[in-house]
Amino acid sequence: MNRSISHITVLAIEQMLGSSASNPIEILEAARAVLKVERNPQANFQIQVGAPAADPLSLLGGIQVRPMCTLDDIEQTDLIVIPALWRNPKAAIQQHLNTSIPWLRQQYLAGASIVAVGTGVTFVAEAGLLEGKAATTHWHYLKQFKRDYPRVNLQEKHLLTQSGRIYCAASVNSAADMMIHWLGQVFGKELGQKVEQQFSPEARNPFEARVFMADLGHQHPDEAIAQVQSWLQQNLAEKLEASRLASMAGLSVRQFGRRFHQVTGKTATEYQQAIRCKAAKELLQNSDLAIADIAALVGYQDASHFGRIFRRLEGQSPNQYRLKVRYKVFAHE
Repeated sequence: MNRSISHITVLAIEQMLGSSASNPIEILEAARAVLKVERNPQANFQIQVGAPAADPLSLLGGIQVRPMCTLDDIEQTDLIVIPALWRNPKAAIQQHLNTSIPWLRQQYLAGASIVAVGTGVTFVAEAGLLEGKAATTHWHYLKQFKRDYPRVNLQEKHLLTQSGRIYCAASVNSAADMMIHWLGQVFGKELGQKVEQQFSPEARNPFEARVFMADLGHQHPDEAIAQVQSWLQQNLAEKLEASRLASMAGLSVRQFGRRFHQVTGKTATEYQQAIRCKAAKELLQNSDLAIADIAALVGYQDASHFGRIFRRLEGQSPNQYRLKVRYKVFAHE
């Protein structure tokens, strides 16, 4: 995505789950802190909690918050975060039919992205922005959502979906994963990794492993390249030979290189390095194997070479990653 971000709106809704608004705000503030340290001008984006009116609102549990501004005060925003509501959101939808929902549609059509959490996804559906697009919502509301919005491509088995500029997270916990992913898309993967390391990395799996991305079907129309990708994923430790992969795809080496990059956005070498590192992260988190053994399992006989590639792609050494994902493991006497 890599576009300039100057303003972010967190929509305030009566009886919303406070953590579904505060957690994204904290992640965004952490990103801004990193950008400031790096003296990056993109750190100047503004975060505002907005609502149709300036009156105080009660969160679930009775805590009151006061919006920082009204939606009428926000002429343009780059990202809208819609929090989750407890149980059936129909009453809230009715209250926002003539205020938040048309404003949401207007801002999206003007170029804003949307991150919706749990039953907050219904606001996006009610605005008519999810027709024919992938979405998910809280498990408790899946059946009702499917009845109310039959034209939405509801992904019942996925906690996270992305369809263009619309991002849906089924729960408060998965919203953190979505925000990290969004940061990586907008501000770069390295920044996303830095923020992720501050927010319980041991609880996360790679976003791409769990999300349903609606656009992937359009990005992978080439069956020959898809076959090669599948082979690479199933044969991590195999040496990459361009002539072998090209033959597998029925192409010349030159044709294969060009088409593989068009489909994946990476060279075959870059793609192999990425999937090897992904597999290594799983082993670092879930096994006690030595770094050298993990390197060998994913195709690197030289552990130092593996370490350099891992650091370049993940922003930290394999050992640093292992320590961070395990530091909250309970100790037993």
